Amino acid sequence: MTVFISYRHTDFSAAWGINKKLNDAGIKTYLDKLDAESQTTDDITTVITKNILQSTHLIAVVSAQTAASWWVPFEIGEATVTERRITSFQVGISKLPEYLDKWPKMITLEHIDLFIQEYKNEYRTVSGSRFSVNESHENTFIRNSNNANDFHRALKSKMDFNYRVESDLQYSLI
Repeated sequence: MTVFISYRHTDFSAAWGINKKLNDAGIKTYLDKLDAESQTTDDITTVITKNILQSTHLIAVVSAQTAASWWVPFEIGEATVTERRITSFQVGISKLPEYLDKWPKMITLEHIDLFIQEYKNEYRTVSGSRFSVNESHENTFIRNSNNANDFHRALKSKMDFNYRVESDLQYSLI
């Protein structure tokens, strides 16, 4: 279960930070800048599409510079069509495009921690089910939109709860 990290190259430092945090948690990632094939190919579209298909999740790093990118919306579209679990990570802007409202929107490193928790919960559920996670069954798992919707709902719920707790703590300190 790989997490594809989509980003504009001007946002590489944010993408790298997310990549490191996920890797430190034992989660396999795909970051194009670390992929030799994506750096040498004449057909980057095929390479990107292939790696989205081989991933179960996509995190889109979104900043003010993303609006000038063709690739991030393309990658989100590919992930949508293939029913991947999609989240965004907001960097330095106040409002994300409305089309991202469908999925969880992360804005803090604590949200990445919640993503990791939900990813691991989902992985435990899959590996404990009637099949193990391997190449042949992972495609069945990936393409189940109900599972993707469950992941999105669970992560949003965790993030909402986390936000309420933080708000309550700040209010009680006043």
